[in-house]
Amino acid sequence: TVTLSTTDVLEHIAAAERIIATVALEIAALEASGNWAADGAVSFNAWLRQHGRMTHGGARKWQHHGRFLRRFPAIGDAECTSVLSADQVGLVRNACPARLEPILEEQQDALVEILAPLDVPDTQRACNVWSLRADAIIDTPLPAERERSLRFGVDSTGAIVGNFVLPGQAGNEFAQAVKTASTWDGADDVRTTSEKHADALFEIAAFYNKNHEVPGTPRNHPHVELSLDASTLHDLPIAVDSNGNIVDPVTTDTMLCHCAIHKIMRDNHAVLAYGRSQYTVSQSLFRSIAARDGGCRFPGCDRPVRFCDAHHIKHWRHGGPTDHDNLLLLCSRHHHHVHRHQLDVKLLPDATVEVTWPDGRQRTSRPAADHPPPAPPDPAAVRADEPPSKTIEVVQGLLDASLANQAISNPSA
Repeated sequence: TVTLSTTDVLEHIAAAERIIATVALEIAALEASGNWAADGAVSFNAWLRQHGRMTHGGARKWQHHGRFLRRFPAIGDAECTSVLSADQVGLVRNACPARLEPILEEQQDALVEILAPLDVPDTQRACNVWSLRADAIIDTPLPAERERSLRFGVDSTGAIVGNFVLPGQAGNEFAQAVKTASTWDGADDVRTTSEKHADALFEIAAFYNKNHEVPGTPRNHPHVELSLDASTLHDLPIAVDSNGNIVDPVTTDTMLCHCAIHKIMRDNHAVLAYGRSQYTVSQSLFRSIAARDGGCRFPGCDRPVRFCDAHHIKHWRHGGPTDHDNLLLLCSRHHHHVHRHQLDVKLLPDATVEVTWPDGRQRTSRPAADHPPPAPPDPAAVRADEPPSKTIEVVQGLLDASLANQAISNPSA
């Protein structure tokens, strides 16, 4: 075990930042020279990905950092000599959108001198003041809008990752939306603040997708298309989305609870027939479940109906019936939670819901106070007359010629 003093650790941090700044400048110089193209790479980012074993995002970070330091040599020298830390330089970059770069070119030496003795909070304030004053002196026909951005992509695990900048009212609205959508699951809630915020963002997106077409009317979802082979439906359902990305079985199971199904009959890659929609939960049945439950039935959750999906207590793909006694409302987060953790859910005759965890813990919930449980609906009155949430394409695989001909002549079969 190596024990270092605090002075040693700080010096090592500074040395690492000096090396990173130097390498970033070398990368920018190589990009400007064009020598990287000698091996046929189509772009410098592609060259970095191949030879530097980087992701696209990692290569972009090196490129952007190097370009910034190369364009503003006083700031580059300050980072290479530890006059400014890497985070201080990052704050300067964030405060300098493209329209302010000509001013920073003129004022970079003075700005470095101002920032050198400051800590990070004071550096942030100084950069904000510089940005506002620079905005005031640029020659623009209209008042400049503050920089805002949203960048995201898919990482190697299939998760969405990204970053964003939301100034002014946009930032206020976002912060309030996350606060409003955040929940507390009682004494059993062990999520971190970061996880709660992520769950809140999931709820915000799901809420918009459910309600964006007609205000106040739930179940108006955009189509989220998945494809899966019918032969695997009763095993672990491996599906792909419209972009060809693999969707995990838990997400697929959750979506199958409340969706529209189109049977697509294929011969190799050719589509032979596209069947009519079959809905796992009709709109009229959903209304009946909503009248009984009044919102999410997960113990401790108070999400209203407009946040919720209909969940099959006995899973749909395992033959669970789509009827009043096998369905209950769960908000998007708890719907995924029940499937992912394989919780045992029971709906009792008095509409009490019992949820049992694999370790034996049990919690119960009652319908919302203003939603007394009504009598089950007449099955004959339940109509599949309105499109529910999502579209699942059930791909039946390779069919023989006779079945294909039958499907073409009778596509609703």
